[in-house]
Amino acid sequence: MVRMESAAARNGEVEGDAAKALVAVVDDDVAVRTLVERVLTAYEVRTFDRPQAALRAFTAGLRPQLIVSDVQMPGMSGFELHAEVRRMAPLRGVPFVYLTAMDDHESLRRGMGQGADDYLTKPFTPSELREAVAVRLARHAALASGAPTRLDVTTLGGLALALGGERLNWEARKVVMLLAYLLDRGESVHVDAVRRDLWAGPVADNHLHVLVSRLRKTLGEHGRAGVADDCVWLEITPEVRWDVAAFEAAADRADEGGPVEIEAAISAYGGELLSGFDGPWVEARRSELEARYVDLLEDAAERAPEGPERQRARARFEAFLDLV
Repeated sequence: MVRMESAAARNGEVEGDAAKALVAVVDDDVAVRTLVERVLTAYEVRTFDRPQAALRAFTAGLRPQLIVSDVQMPGMSGFELHAEVRRMAPLRGVPFVYLTAMDDHESLRRGMGQGADDYLTKPFTPSELREAVAVRLARHAALASGAPTRLDVTTLGGLALALGGERLNWEARKVVMLLAYLLDRGESVHVDAVRRDLWAGPVADNHLHVLVSRLRKTLGEHGRAGVADDCVWLEITPEVRWDVAAFEAAADRADEGGPVEIEAAISAYGGELLSGFDGPWVEARRSELEARYVDLLEDAAERAPEGPERQRARARFEAFLDLV
């Protein structure tokens, strides 16, 4: 049976009190559910004894601000619940906290790899749970209410990440390559495709997990990345401007435009994609972008007026061909 009564309701408070964040707790152990409700009296708490029941409530419109879940439960694990929640657009960014007796390294790595905001192990102290919930809710609220900030990703002719004009640091240069790859291929890519596209030869599972972890650390509170359901996935909170996407959009406009649009597209090409990197994906995309840039240079030379302007455009075109 699913318990839907909240602590607020039992205390005679108005259900859905706007002043209280709604926390969904999923655990098949009634003693744990009761303890969590007693610890989190500052919030409205909805408890579920099965992940399937929680999913039905979420599908029906329940919108918690944070989810606390066990891992080992009948019929569906907490890991599976987390994956399903991530597929629900309204709940995709909701903080997810594991509360479990599974304290082995592999379980911890899997939970954090799926993008968990915290991983608490039983037995836990009341203060530990209260702090974890308060911190995650505060950070989520700050992100939701903060002014929009753009993440600028530079991979043409250089390598840089900047958030709101401030440079982000990374532990390995290949972090930016993984970020660019996921921006290019989509928000979720099968791990086999990632290994095949980013490395020229075999690569250990741990190598990929470490790279994803470094990307997650680089993005901080502004994005998430992980490995789940045999896929590498990426979610970024702010608007993203990737120079490759900007160049290709400008080139598309040039296809239907005139000399002004062509010159704008030429200016948007900053240089070779991910210089110094290798791998099937980067080499193929580098060739595609260079070919498109060459076409733009040629179009500019052909459309330029007769005389010095055409000579300059032709010289620019030929000079680039000499370089490549």
